[in-house]
Amino acid sequence: LKAWLRRFGYLPQASGQMSAMQSAQMLAKAISRMQRYYRLEVTGELDAATVAAMHQPRCGLPDLLPSDLDGDARRKRYVTTAQRWDKDHITYSILTQQIPSSLGERRTLDTIRKALDMWQRVTPLTFKELPAVPSSNQSALADIMLLFASGFHGDMSLFDGPGGSLAHAFYPGPGMGGDTHFDADEHWTLDSQSEEGIDLFLVAVHELGHALGLEHSENPSAVMAPLYRWRHTHNFTLHEDDVQGMQDIYAPPPPPEPRPRTTPVPAVPTGLPDPEPTTPPVRKDVPPPPPRPPPPPRPPRLPDDQPPDICDGDFDTVTLLRGEMFVFKGRWFWRVRSNRVLDNYPMPISVFWVGLPSDIDAAYERHDGKFVFFKDDQFWLFREADVLPGYPQPLRAYGNGVPVHKIDTAIWWEPNGYTYFFSGDRYWRFNEQTRSTDSDFPKPNSRWGRIPDSPKGAFLSDDSAFTYFYHGSSYWRFDNRRWRRIRATLVPSSRTSWAAAEPPTPSPTRRRRSPNSRRSSLPTGTDPETRPGRETRRKARLPNQPETTKTKR
Repeated sequence: LKAWLRRFGYLPQASGQMSAMQSAQMLAKAISRMQRYYRLEVTGELDAATVAAMHQPRCGLPDLLPSDLDGDARRKRYVTTAQRWDKDHITYSILTQQIPSSLGERRTLDTIRKALDMWQRVTPLTFKELPAVPSSNQSALADIMLLFASGFHGDMSLFDGPGGSLAHAFYPGPGMGGDTHFDADEHWTLDSQSEEGIDLFLVAVHELGHALGLEHSENPSAVMAPLYRWRHTHNFTLHEDDVQGMQDIYAPPPPPEPRPRTTPVPAVPTGLPDPEPTTPPVRKDVPPPPPRPPPPPRPPRLPDDQPPDICDGDFDTVTLLRGEMFVFKGRWFWRVRSNRVLDNYPMPISVFWVGLPSDIDAAYERHDGKFVFFKDDQFWLFREADVLPGYPQPLRAYGNGVPVHKIDTAIWWEPNGYTYFFSGDRYWRFNEQTRSTDSDFPKPNSRWGRIPDSPKGAFLSDDSAFTYFYHGSSYWRFDNRRWRRIRATLVPSSRTSWAAAEPPTPSPTRRRRSPNSRRSSLPTGTDPETRPGRETRRKARLPNQPETTKTKR
């Protein structure tokens, strides 16, 4: 239930300096906030009505953004985002590969058109359908791509099967902006006369509202309310709350043009026969045109066009984003889950994060859920797949005391709530709240044990018991509880275990936990110190081979 509150925006990330009492107070406040949003009795406790609301089918987007948690003022009526389409003519495509057989392709396409028409009636917007053909030319793609998918499907939000999250959409913008995804595993229905199943039309109208710039509404009668609520779709009309919200973004529709009055002119018979169609004669003395020359041969693909093999190692950086491992190299990246590379990877960085360059140096997920990418003396700030306005910016703008020339590795360290930056043979401890490094930093990397200079990635194990540092084709494991350092060889493989030494990667459903949700032997606000410990080296091994371990004292 804590994960639900975090996922949908009610419970912020707790800091490492927060006591258990403060953490409990924050949880009660989050529950109260959720109860007010859904117009439940405000108790601050997980009573039966609150738990029942959490288990209802719903949209996968959050109800509140981090900025909404700054005050407790109740949001009323519709809510608009700062994102909108900068044009009135919007294109869309529907990928038909996984449309459920219970719906059928034709009925599904008609339903999507009908859902778009609901928004077209109340705005100046017009929509045009484009054929859904794969294209490497970004300009040829539609503004809004709609598809059905199961589980992981290429973005940061996994589908969870029947019930739960029904669909999600991205707010307007480049790249994945506007794209709308439906969970193919739901029991979808159309024009149902009962509450059985999930009506595709109702969900499509809701998600396309997001794709055009609307957030969730607290009005339970609005189509933009987050929880799914069945209603008759015959003669369906948008709620006034939905109409006002969309018109606040795009204005009302233009008034219809009056039809000019015309007096029909009767045809006057001429008495002449209709002209006979004639075919111009073909001249036999004119030779046929010469055949067209063959097209020029395609230029050879550049080496960077060839996807790299993850088995080669030597990555630019390795990090965890939304609980999944991301591995970057050149202009490509992989996603790794349960020590296995996901299908259809590597993928070009520019396809997923539009505006992000190749050869990035470091990346990490910030305490507020935003992604930060570093390259040379610049950084980019992303909200999911969308770069925020005004980026990139120089490193000196990130905070006081941050290394200004290059950052090799960055990690938000959950055991104490600080962010650590590594550059060369030194590291800095950064306070996300004050936006500054601590005064007694930088310090030598040796305080973390035998980690290398300029590490190329760092991430925590699923239980935050270990910190892993990556460089070249090896990783170093730091025991956060016992201060042990263990060096092991990393042997990536997309077909078997991604790493022979098997550094743990988190499960798909893992969400960050409050540091106070478990005991930690690390003093609050401290950084690792060098302590004596045994060092174990694991040899790289093939799958199904016994592991050999040598222990040095």
